[in-house]
Amino acid sequence: MSDCIFCLVVNQKSPSYKVYEDGDTYAFLDINQSSPGHTMVVLKKHGYSILDYSQEELGKIMATVQKVAEKIKKAFKTDAITIGINHEEKKGMPHLHIHLIPRWDSDGGGIVQSVVKNPAKESLTSIADRLRKA
Repeated sequence: MSDCIFCLVVNQKSPSYKVYEDGDTYAFLDINQSSPGHTMVVLKKHGYSILDYSQEELGKIMATVQKVAEKIKKAFKTDAITIGINHEEKKGMPHLHIHLIPRWDSDGGGIVQSVVKNPAKESLTSIADRLRKA
């Protein structure tokens, strides 16, 4: 996609701090670091969400996430890594990307569940039934 910033990065038409690349994926530092080593992984093929990719392609991006996570743990001696996908996030970039955010016990951050505060108003039984029927 010609106006996608991540496609421009992948095609070397916009600068980035690349940390890993293979034939299908590209990993680079987030320019707004949440913590030192905060990295994003993208598929080189443009797509907005996980629904735009095959299971094989999603497997490739996750393989790169695993490789980059190993690099982050080795380079920064992290206590954990928060891995997140903003699926169809209208406030974010229109290209599927996976964040790897290095974590330390004293960093003051929260768990993934702390990102959204919208508790369910129906029973878990009802929610599970709705999902099974979808």
